[in-house]
Amino acid sequence: MRAVPDLTHERPKDDIPTHHLAVGVVNTRHLSFSVNAVEPAVPLARREVAAQLALWGLPRGSAVVDTALLVVSELVTNSVQHAADASPTVDVSLALGGGELTVAVHDRHPRLPQPVEVPHLDGSGGWGLRLVKALAAEAGGQARMPPDADGLGKTVTVRLPLPALRPAAARSPVTPLPAEPHP
Repeated sequence: MRAVPDLTHERPKDDIPTHHLAVGVVNTRHLSFSVNAVEPAVPLARREVAAQLALWGLPRGSAVVDTALLVVSELVTNSVQHAADASPTVDVSLALGGGELTVAVHDRHPRLPQPVEVPHLDGSGGWGLRLVKALAAEAGGQARMPPDADGLGKTVTVRLPLPALRPAAARSPVTPLPAEPHP
């Protein structure tokens, strides 16, 4: 963060009092990339996100990075499994700034993701979106799924507050997900 010079000595006496002014610096970092909507895209997207977050000073193994990597894995997997026929590529975006990490995954399939009421007990599906929403909520963040303006695609966006900037009182207790059966 850069220092903001104190310019109060240059203000005329009839100007706005300095206690009514807020000076801030916005420092946002962005990364966007596309992957083909095929199975090998999932680990590729995960590696790219991990590398970028490390460059931004968020170490692997930290809660926000682990959550972001799991979110990317689940969302890219969903796009590959459910949208590849209409969307040959999947777009992944990251933004770091304003005290949060934003992860967004976009595809051009018109169907909006719908969490199933009861995930498939055989492990064949229904856990991903439920997991993404639970991870976002556990971190004190949120998940949104707005459609594209033309209705022919959507972006799943997950906002994760950076822990150092989130007051302890805002943290919610962890609610465990039901255990996924193993074959």
